[in-house]
Amino acid sequence: MGEPMVGRQYYLNHIGDVYGAWQKYRGRGITIAVIDVGFNPDHEDFFYADGTSKVSDKSASFVTTGTKTSTLIGKDKVVNMGESHGTFCAGVAAAAANGKGVTGVAPEAGLLLLKTDLKPRSIAQAFRYAADNGARVITISIGSYYTYGGDLIDDGSDLGTVFNAPVKYAYDKGVAVISAGGNGGLDGMPTEYTFPGCVDHVIGVGGLAANSSTEIWTGSSYNSSSKFQSIDVFAPADMMYGCCHYDGKKYDGGWNGTSFASPTVAGMAALYFEAFPTKKAADFEKALFGSCHKITTSSIATADQLGYGRVDVGKLLSLSSSGNVTAKIKANWSSGYAYVWNSVTGNSLSAWPGKALTKSGSVFSVTIDSGKYDSVIFTQTKDGPQTVDLSVNSFLTGKTLDLTSAAKECNALVGAYNANGSLTFV
Repeated sequence: MGEPMVGRQYYLNHIGDVYGAWQKYRGRGITIAVIDVGFNPDHEDFFYADGTSKVSDKSASFVTTGTKTSTLIGKDKVVNMGESHGTFCAGVAAAAANGKGVTGVAPEAGLLLLKTDLKPRSIAQAFRYAADNGARVITISIGSYYTYGGDLIDDGSDLGTVFNAPVKYAYDKGVAVISAGGNGGLDGMPTEYTFPGCVDHVIGVGGLAANSSTEIWTGSSYNSSSKFQSIDVFAPADMMYGCCHYDGKKYDGGWNGTSFASPTVAGMAALYFEAFPTKKAADFEKALFGSCHKITTSSIATADQLGYGRVDVGKLLSLSSSGNVTAKIKANWSSGYAYVWNSVTGNSLSAWPGKALTKSGSVFSVTIDSGKYDSVIFTQTKDGPQTVDLSVNSFLTGKTLDLTSAAKECNALVGAYNANGSLTFV
């Protein structure tokens, strides 16, 4: 991505190999509905590179008076220039790859922006509206604990009753519904559960700590209640950088909250539905849960309180392996070595200079457990020099890298060291 501020989006390095995923999928043709308190629909990162807006004209606002909810349709109806929360969330999910600012997880997905007055009945209507107006994914980063502590305004409705039907309506139409899991660590209520995150068919997302794939953010809720298991997966939520519109700023950093973990997973859902257009919400849910990395090292919670664990977009899209991967490198070498390590824990397959490669003709190979290691250096001799340095979050399979010329892969220089060669993960 050529976005000038993408380097500040550290969290893209903690959701699997999103850079590799973007080579095939960017959310084309998929609409993400973002339910929040308002937006700047004219933010510069909500326009595609050709200048057209990615915000749907069907974007709408929902206001409840008594038991009646009104719907106002139009991009001008969702504006809230005094609050950047919705704009930030929409940008995390789908900010455009247009040469300006940041990029969303699904940079070519469309946006259906849905503004609410924070009343549960308004949000319930927004779920139905999104399902009826082209959304394949819904993300919501506003909610309440069961006592109505939190963001939602008590309008006299029972939270379980008011949310169950519209969520099921969207789910039955194939729409994935994703919700922030709550910031119980900040509120001092880590044992509580949140709505709509704990409703059936809603994927509740907890938060990872900054620059970590293995530790949760101290403010995140987690499943410390045996009765209510509302957190399904974890995604980055700490020290986020993205779109805003205050104090003359278009972008800012330091934002914290599971609010931003939810649109991260929503962006992943858009990539999934582009890759597998006939799949439904149930298919995405199964694939998402099955592709997560179990978190076992948290100092805040135990492994059984952390759902399925950390998300991995490469595994979700079947682009990377969850088990052993064989790296094969064709090169004009007499011998070769691989140094394989885990960039988070520092653990390595063997001490430097690494493991001797198995040779068959001109092809060298090494088997790597992709659940333990995420980076590899290939060298021609024990003394170096470093030949190929490929740092990845998950090993892309079925792809061959040409090593005859200099190229960037996953932010690392590969190739340009061999007169003839190639590298493939199988």
